[in-house]
Amino acid sequence: MKNQVLTKINHGLIKMMFNPTVSFEEEIDDKRIILAGNHASNFDPLILQFAINRPIHFVCKEELFKSVLRPLMKKVEAIPAKRDGNDINCLKKSISYLEQEEVLGIFPEGTFNRSNDLILPFKLGTIVIAKKSKSDIIPFSITGSYKLYKNDMKISFGKRIKYNDYSSKEILEKLENDVKTLILKNR
Repeated sequence: MKNQVLTKINHGLIKMMFNPTVSFEEEIDDKRIILAGNHASNFDPLILQFAINRPIHFVCKEELFKSVLRPLMKKVEAIPAKRDGNDINCLKKSISYLEQEEVLGIFPEGTFNRSNDLILPFKLGTIVIAKKSKSDIIPFSITGSYKLYKNDMKISFGKRIKYNDYSSKEILEKLENDVKTLILKNR
């Protein structure tokens, strides 16, 4: 299994530092899936990886690949994304991982939510990847504080959204609403 050592190290650190509670409305099986939810901290990918027992390939801003984090981004097989619109390379790489029945993690807000709104408007890229790769989406929320040892963090996964049950616009609206519902339920 790819990144197995990093996953075990991460699991122990996150358990010790935050001790998050994890809940699932539906099992995450060993098929291709896109995990999509809210984004509040640099720790979000680590927290999400803690919650499931499969490596996750995260879509992240390309600037991280031009920083001191470049070796780590490559090691965990993250996917760089240009945030200014259509990124064919990101789309191709994301679809490639999904075709190998792997997990893709996306924060559709595109950046940290520093507003007073529950979430920022989701970008359409998640839906484009889902439709083109024929992959379902499982919404998630991460709530609580990122204060060490506070133990109020919750990671919740909602019900699967089938890529072919709705139009792109309907999926985007459903995803946003499902993530909002998970956040409100766990505050």
